[in-house]
Amino acid sequence: MKDAAQLRVWDMLARVRQLRVERGRRQLNEARLRVRRAQEETASQRNAIAEHDARRHGILSACSSGERDAALWRVALQRHDAGRSGLVSALAVAHRNEETARAQVMSALQALQRETLGRDDATSRLRRLVAAHQDDSDPDD
Repeated sequence: MKDAAQLRVWDMLARVRQLRVERGRRQLNEARLRVRRAQEETASQRNAIAEHDARRHGILSACSSGERDAALWRVALQRHDAGRSGLVSALAVAHRNEETARAQVMSALQALQRETLGRDDATSRLRRLVAAHQDDSDPDD
């Protein structure tokens, strides 16, 4: 009787730990997806800065086009340059988000490894108990 109760407990524990492993896998996959999205956002911000810099070169070349228009182009250049700091700040935020997402992947991976070890332990104990229970109830004895 005691063996049957112990078998049920370890069976339930093994099932619970399997559910935890499955949840850990989902969390790891979600964290990896967040990393990919953060990488895409970082790349997008880098592209925005590159495009901004390319437009700046066009404005610089227009600044030397003539005395009358040069003053207007210089004002346009100043306004254009003022917008770069916002782009750089957005890149810094995207980079921090990417680092945070990478840290979350590592944390989720470690949690999954712990849960997998717990599941493996519970499963092996259950197998040993089942084997011992079958040996005890062997009709050939």
